[in-house]
Amino acid sequence: MEKLSEGTLAAIGRMTVAAVELEHVLAWIGADQAGGDVEAVFGRAGEPLRAARGSVLFAAADRREEYVRLVEAAAAQLAISQGALRAMWRGGRADAEQFDEIAAMLLRCGNELESMVTADLGARR
Repeated sequence: MEKLSEGTLAAIGRMTVAAVELEHVLAWIGADQAGGDVEAVFGRAGEPLRAARGSVLFAAADRREEYVRLVEAAAAQLAISQGALRAMWRGGRADAEQFDEIAAMLLRCGNELESMVTADLGARR
């Protein structure tokens, strides 16, 4: 792997933070699988996505398909971010623009999921 510029390193950092933020939203969604303990779900590698996938199966029938679609989109974006880092190690593309584009998609997925959950929680009050 070649030496990375400060800009690329910063973009990788932004992407990494965006991925962790998305995993935290997934942990929040999947927390009912762990007795409501978001941190228990968040603290185990891979668990936020697994738990969220399980939880959305119990979403209201009229919202379930949208939840499943968004959780699977989040899974795809997380895989893309991990793939970009692995590819970089094998001599693939390593520029800030790529990592910032991925970070933007990760943030968009997290924001959509969080908005949907927040709207549904507000509707139940």
